[in-house]
Amino acid sequence: MPRIVDGDNLLGTWPDRKRSDAERRSLVHELGRFAARERRRVVLVFDGESPTPYPPGSDVIFSGAGKSADEVILSFLRKQEDRAGWTVVTSDRRLGDQSRWLGAKVERCDQFRRRLAEIGEEEKPRRSEDLDEWLRIFGADGEDAT
Repeated sequence: MPRIVDGDNLLGTWPDRKRSDAERRSLVHELGRFAARERRRVVLVFDGESPTPYPPGSDVIFSGAGKSADEVILSFLRKQEDRAGWTVVTSDRRLGDQSRWLGAKVERCDQFRRRLAEIGEEEKPRRSEDLDEWLRIFGADGEDAT
C-alpha cells in the first residue's frame, strides 16, 4: 500500500530530530530505503518552499508559499482513483480525520517510525532489481542524490 507522509509532522514528533534541511534530506534517504524494501511508493510532503533541489524522480513535494502540507496531501488524495489504497502518515488529528473521510487509511507517526527502524542502516541491495531501484531512488550518476 503506498503512503503519503506529512514530513514536518513526522519530524516534529520524532525525539531528537528537527525540521531542518539536513533532517529533511536524511528523511528522504530513509524513506527511499523504506520504499525500496517495501516496493511501494512513498510520497513525502513538507510545508513551505524547498530550500534546495531534490533529486529528479524523488517523490518529495513542498507545499509552496501560502499553502500547507495538509492541503497538498488532501488534494493529492482527492485526485487518486483508489483512495482506500493509500495510507497517510501523520499524527495530526485533523488531517487524519479528513484523510479517513476521503477513504484513506491513517498511520500515526510513532507507528511509522517503528517501521523505519526495522530497515536498519546495514540494509543493502541484494539482487540486481534491488540495485536498479536504489539507483532510481538515489541517483544513477554515482553522486550523492541529496
